[in-house]
Amino acid sequence: MASRPFERILLAFDGSDPSGRAFATALELAKRFEGELHLCSVIENLPRYAEESIDDVDEIAEHARLHFQLAQRPLLERAAQEGIKAESHILPGHAVETVVQLAEQEKMSAIVVGGLGRSHVLRRIGGGTGTQIAYHAPCTVIVVR
Repeated sequence: MASRPFERILLAFDGSDPSGRAFATALELAKRFEGELHLCSVIENLPRYAEESIDDVDEIAEHARLHFQLAQRPLLERAAQEGIKAESHILPGHAVETVVQLAEQEKMSAIVVGGLGRSHVLRRIGGGTGTQIAYHAPCTVIVVR
């Protein structure tokens, strides 16, 4: 039996307006194709060097994790109201690498990203992140403007 074209959708979500518009698109795809939705927020720019203590890094990461939990909550609730199975992923790393790795690991059918966002990496969609995700992704990539 063939799988549905948008069975597992990964939304790259940074909390910006463009990623909110991308959520609307991802949700519509999930409803239309009876798919499930995975929200991925990436905690970027964690200090890596000795000048920061482990406790400081842990505190920064925890603050970012809580921020993304709060930002994702209404989206997860909306998906549930629409009858869509949705899952949250809040991961540290580089936006492109983390999104692509999660898409590979979770066997996603599509990745949906906002055209411009808060991430300094996602901001350069024309020749940067969007191109990199599309080049490296194991699936369809949809950029929502």
